[in-house]
Amino acid sequence: MATIRNQKRILVVIPTSTLTQRQLLEGLLKYAHESATDTWQFHLDLHDLNRQHLRDLKSWNCCGIIAYILNDRERRDFIATGLPAVFIEPTLSKPIPHQPRNIVTFINEHAAEGRTAADYFIKRRYRSFAYVGTAKPTFWSDERINGFSERLRDEGYTPLIYPSPPPREQNDFALESQRLTKWLRRLPRQTALFCVHDRRAQQVIATAVDAGLRIPEDIAVLGVDNDELLCEMTVPAISSIPVNDHERGRAVGEAMDCLLERRPVKRVHITRHDMVITRTSTDAQAIADPFVARAIAYARANIPERPSLPELAKVAGCSKTILNLHARHALGHTITDEITRLQLNDAIEQLTSTNRTIDEIAINCGFCSASHLAMRLKASTGKSPKHYRSAANAGQRHLRRWKSGAAIS
Repeated sequence: MATIRNQKRILVVIPTSTLTQRQLLEGLLKYAHESATDTWQFHLDLHDLNRQHLRDLKSWNCCGIIAYILNDRERRDFIATGLPAVFIEPTLSKPIPHQPRNIVTFINEHAAEGRTAADYFIKRRYRSFAYVGTAKPTFWSDERINGFSERLRDEGYTPLIYPSPPPREQNDFALESQRLTKWLRRLPRQTALFCVHDRRAQQVIATAVDAGLRIPEDIAVLGVDNDELLCEMTVPAISSIPVNDHERGRAVGEAMDCLLERRPVKRVHITRHDMVITRTSTDAQAIADPFVARAIAYARANIPERPSLPELAKVAGCSKTILNLHARHALGHTITDEITRLQLNDAIEQLTSTNRTIDEIAINCGFCSASHLAMRLKASTGKSPKHYRSAANAGQRHLRRWKSGAAIS
């Protein structure tokens, strides 16, 4: 007979209205199932329609609390119980001083996503930048624009910021869309636009297309979360900064395990996100040079064949020397470097959105082998193909369920 481990009762308070919150819960449950020292029994408070509170923690013999903190009062109430607790703090940019030693805090540095977006657009040689935040003001929207703006200011740029709509429009997108349409039409062409999350990016793309603007030629749009269902089903598909809270969910579980077992534990965890999944909404650089634009368009359409420099020069209508001179001026690097960049972007997208083997992806993207792809990817991003594949596996499961007609909770 299998030995039954000691059972610990844990209160888990995590909303599940967003993809990242659901990923967090999934990562936590996976840790509890596979790695926890003892058996954990959960009371799940998911802030859903059938929400049931757990008022008397003592009579339930609660051993610990894992909570997504929405306000100061919740934090104080949980601390007052004296129980070991892990707090996921979406509204903190730095830890609260003098918290009890039985509290572990997880903070997401939202400003880092803004810096990642700025770096991404700067490398793609944009010169006009904009930001669209949440309809209703939020702390993390402000943090993302702060990171975005500060990084751009370091390079001498100032982004155009979409103003927060009045209260009536905050609750009715049909009203707000009129204001958003006018604002988008006033943007300079070839603007790089960062959206606070993928849902906002979807609204921006739909509104821009209705207004006759081209995505990404007139406005390149980047979101946050990499919600694959939303990103892949929007036309054009949304480029996004993946948050992947499965890993953070597992780390939350491990922290709770340490608290329960009275093992040493890191009391503050700060997560940052510095990767971008490129899809159609940004996959066109702001290139005015007709020679370079023609060569890149042809290269993008023929990535598996990896067109040669003479072939690209012929398509562009100039000599190899002239094409490379123009490329260095327009892109800051050679056409050959640009082909490699396109190959790597295509490989990353396939690694994160398909079930193809790494060998298949390497060949599809014009690399000689999986090891050749791994070498190029490591040199460019510091990450291996397996890193991109493992970071996206859980998101792929959601997308596959949707495509097969299964419900996504």
